[in-house]
Amino acid sequence: MSAESRFVSESLEALLVSIAEGVREAQDELNSSPSVDTFGRPATTYHLPYLDFKLKTKMETVSTNNAGGKLFLRMRKGPQGSSTRDITSTLSGRLVAIPPGEGLPTVLLTITSKRQSARSHLITLGAVNSAGEILVGQTIELNINLDASQQLSALEGIDITTLRPATKLRDVILTTNEIGIAETVLTIDPRVPAKAILVLTGELGTETVNLSVLAGGSV
Repeated sequence: MSAESRFVSESLEALLVSIAEGVREAQDELNSSPSVDTFGRPATTYHLPYLDFKLKTKMETVSTNNAGGKLFLRMRKGPQGSSTRDITSTLSGRLVAIPPGEGLPTVLLTITSKRQSARSHLITLGAVNSAGEILVGQTIELNINLDASQQLSALEGIDITTLRPATKLRDVILTTNEIGIAETVLTIDPRVPAKAILVLTGELGTETVNLSVLAGGSV
């Protein structure tokens, strides 16, 4: 492929991407509208299912020595013409909105904690999908997020360079039971400063949830 052909191809690709981004931004604006009115009644919502487009353009690639031989793209409406450097194109198509998960139910992951003692927390994870189905026998990975823990604790003026060896999860890999629940226990080393913030991150497929817990305190 010649440099000119490659340049034109990349320019058309950028144009289509710009159109798609414009549609996404428009939908984001629609999504930001209040779901209820001032009286608490459900408000009308809007969704862009697709966008049909048709572009008729005449493109001319121009190279100039003043710009170090770089190629530029000029686009204008006009009648068809013939030139070794002109390309007249008609682009038409449809951009279709695809729901998350390509229309299939998506995973919904939850995480909660219950303090058992000053240094122990019962961690509960739940897994369902957007269709309301309980996800049984699913493997969830749970880890202590050290970087996030250090950053949040630093905001409280607490330095936790390490979480000490006794800070650990009883289970890192969990499996949901017949009601879509999995539980484990977080134990915090007594040497971790009180009021330090620990962040836990759970992952199931592409779904991620985070939970912060405090070291120390009362039940």
